[in-house]
Amino acid sequence: MKVITIDSEAYRMLVRKIDRIMEYIKSEEERQANQQPDSAGVWVDNDEAADLLEVSKRTLQRIRSAGEITYSIRGGRVHYTLAEVQRLLTGRVVSSKYVQEADLINAHREYYEKREITPQPVNKRK
Repeated sequence: MKVITIDSEAYRMLVRKIDRIMEYIKSEEERQANQQPDSAGVWVDNDEAADLLEVSKRTLQRIRSAGEITYSIRGGRVHYTLAEVQRLLTGRVVSSKYVQEADLINAHREYYEKREITPQPVNKRK
């Protein structure tokens, strides 16, 4: 085993640099945690979309059949982006209490918190 000796002042400088790096990493993590995700990258299932739009699943099916919302079928389940749900709300296709995109994203988080489910990871645009 090799022993490396270092001057005490050089050691202190190294420790300070490591502390600054750690502070930077923590501040970036906090900034990213507080940043609102892009609604185009957040997918919701049929149940949650119906809940957010405050309509029945059958009404949501009618909206899909009429071509008023784009959707994706994965694993036999229908999914929508939050951006599409927001588009329905702003286009007055469906009236709801979620006026702004931030309200809709917060409702998405609350939906998972109520059911004690971990939300799907959000793909952020760069």
